[in-house]
Amino acid sequence: MPWPFDPAAPTPVLARSVSHMELQMRSHPWESTGAGPVAQWPLALKLAVRALLDSSLPMVLAWGTECTQFFNDACLPLIKDHHPHPLGLDSRDSWRALVPDIDRIVARVKRGEPAEGAGLVLDIDRAGYIETCRFNDIYSPVYGDAGVPQGVLATFVDTAQEREQILTSERAARAEAERHNKMKDEFLAMLAHELRNPLAPITSAAQLLRLPEVSEGLRLKASNIISRQVRHMTELVDDLLDVSRVTRGLVKLENEVLDLNKVAIAAVEQARPHIEERGHTLSVDLPPQAVPVEGDRTRLIQVLVNLLNNSAKYTPPGGRIGLTVSVAADATGGAATAAVRDNGSGIDAGLLPHVFDLFTQADRTPDRSQGGLGIGLALVKSIVRMHNGQVAAYSDGPQQGTTMTVTLPLADAEVGQVIRSGEGSTETRPLNVTIVDDNLDAGQSLAVLLRAHGHVVQVHEDAVSTLDGADAATQVFILDIGLPDMTGYELARRLRRKPAHEKAVFVALTGYGQQRDRELSQQAGFDYHLVKPVEIGKLTQILASVV
Repeated sequence: MPWPFDPAAPTPVLARSVSHMELQMRSHPWESTGAGPVAQWPLALKLAVRALLDSSLPMVLAWGTECTQFFNDACLPLIKDHHPHPLGLDSRDSWRALVPDIDRIVARVKRGEPAEGAGLVLDIDRAGYIETCRFNDIYSPVYGDAGVPQGVLATFVDTAQEREQILTSERAARAEAERHNKMKDEFLAMLAHELRNPLAPITSAAQLLRLPEVSEGLRLKASNIISRQVRHMTELVDDLLDVSRVTRGLVKLENEVLDLNKVAIAAVEQARPHIEERGHTLSVDLPPQAVPVEGDRTRLIQVLVNLLNNSAKYTPPGGRIGLTVSVAADATGGAATAAVRDNGSGIDAGLLPHVFDLFTQADRTPDRSQGGLGIGLALVKSIVRMHNGQVAAYSDGPQQGTTMTVTLPLADAEVGQVIRSGEGSTETRPLNVTIVDDNLDAGQSLAVLLRAHGHVVQVHEDAVSTLDGADAATQVFILDIGLPDMTGYELARRLRRKPAHEKAVFVALTGYGQQRDRELSQQAGFDYHLVKPVEIGKLTQILASVV
């Protein structure tokens, strides 16, 4: 048994395995102290002394009515200069100079109440280097064998490491605050730039309208310029207000069980004009089964639209953008992920961890004219977190493209239980559809949407190739009116005359929606007349009515 449980136990041959204070205690004349001979010590005292000797923290034990003092090696730097021979003496006498309130503390602890001192500031010799150290002093009762407090155990905790951690945290917080402050300043400067930019064309257009002799064409052009620039400013202000409401928790979600596939299709419909304007090729890859998630339909569409628009903005004209939806099942129920990929300008490694933070934006340099305000992606992050989801961004660096993902928990719903009011009318069986549009990108984008709905789609860009190669099984023709080699009206008439197509449904697609335009479409044999940009909801309703 180790000392003091076996007072007669010999000192180990390898004395270095025994602490200095244990050697001192073994040879100390305890019989002349209030503790008495070691052999007569109660078990509680022996346990307390052994625990004290084995501790790496500075500890002092004051035992009995005389507060007989025991302490360990870790306590030597604290006590050695304040009393030459403190072992076995009244602990209160040894510590009164350092802890003026020691008598009150001891009395309180002996009543069974733990206490904490005001702390100690001591100059400690650290291998010849004097260091000013701060200690928290904590006092706990030590109960005797009868269950009554018999002693006081004082533990001294050096706060240097704690202070260093606090200082490190403070430095990191300060650096982060400075970074955010710099980002805020850059954001405000960029915001002023973005708000000022539309003013020049608006001013020029307004001055043009004031001229006395302005042709109707120029007047219409000036009006369109003003409308377009005002719309841009409105979208900018709306985004600012939206991010403010979301970050302040003022947005209430209208959650329901949704099919993420349909959310993706609706997002593509909204983002398609911007994607087409930049001349990008869009691909959509959706799983054949419904992907049930719980969320606010409008907000989740907004998330994917922002990601698609972001890719369109930062991908050079003629780029490739892809939207995929996938499902990963696990023991917790699984998750659905929507990923938007592009082959655009990519993201620098230093910016990647902060790309979803508010005010984060790419450097605006002469070759980086699309540098953003850092609003859209911050909105994405906030909205997705409100849905208990996660966002992530991946890029191999500048000019290497970017992938951004939104991951949401799967809803507790079977496939086929995903229901939205008003969507039942757009469910349809797969149809064979032919699109004719001389803007091939526009035609292909519309084809992507219709294929996502399960339809079989082919695309032609002129009337001649359509007349020669249109699938005989085509059930629906969607024809652009302004074709280069023949009007859509004439093409519809010729297709109608073919026996294979006489019962097909014809949809006119044009930029003109006046009553006269609709009458011309009807006279040419069209069943429906849609104005560009086509609203996919209206088109799916038309397809749903085809029998």
